[in-house]
Amino acid sequence: MISNRTEYAVRALTELARSREMRKSDEIAERQGIPPKFLPHILGDLAKSGLVRTSRGFGGGITLNRSPQDITFKAVVEAVQGPIITYECLTGVDDCEFSKSCILKPIWHKIQVAVEEVLRSITLEDLVKEEDSEVSDDNT
Repeated sequence: MISNRTEYAVRALTELARSREMRKSDEIAERQGIPPKFLPHILGDLAKSGLVRTSRGFGGGITLNRSPQDITFKAVVEAVQGPIITYECLTGVDDCEFSKSCILKPIWHKIQVAVEEVLRSITLEDLVKEEDSEVSDDNT
């Protein structure tokens, strides 16, 4: 399940992708409707994963650390939520009595692979283009 935290991370990243310059956390929060108390923690997760770069002091702020076409939705989800697991038995920590003979495990694995493939195929650049397209459609 994609969390609100991940949605906020995506919104913050799309804001950064549009500006391509250092931005202040409170400015991003205001423009994207993100609760200001959550954003610094989310940006910290994104910085730890290498998706954004932060700079303190005068003229400091947050900026993308990679180009938007190199940031996948999968990378954002994993930066904020951790590894993507569609079903618990795929974690390797499995105490299910049916683990050895489970007829569903291959299906869960196929779903896992499909979800990861879709998330890997969507980039931040795609999300920005989609959002820009929706905004221009609303203005016509």
